[in-house]
Amino acid sequence: MINVGEGRYRVRLRSYKIGDDKLVIITGGEEEHIGSATLIENRDDLQTMIKKGHKDHIISEKMANIIYDTIEKDLLVICGIHIDDASTEEIYRLVCNAKECVEQFLLTQEEEYEKRKDTSSS
Repeated sequence: MINVGEGRYRVRLRSYKIGDDKLVIITGGEEEHIGSATLIENRDDLQTMIKKGHKDHIISEKMANIIYDTIEKDLLVICGIHIDDASTEEIYRLVCNAKECVEQFLLTQEEEYEKRKDTSSS
């Protein structure tokens, strides 16, 4: 699990390998929940389900594209980040923390790829 931020601005990223695919769960704020789910099968095929009244899809879609561009594997991103009456500045802070989680996650994916590459060439 990757954690970025403190208190009500903490964002968490968990990932699971499911066959050749990835499941990434991004949650945080004051109340973790499922606000959106974005499935990306290739760069031009993104599908999102949004819970009524939620805006988490803004993060799930953006992060799905960022992750897909690096790992090039089918991917489901579930997102649920909530702060009551969040200001524009607070939303920006949470989005930045989510992006930092994804950047850290992608570093681990690159390291895993390099290890597999090294062992297969030996």
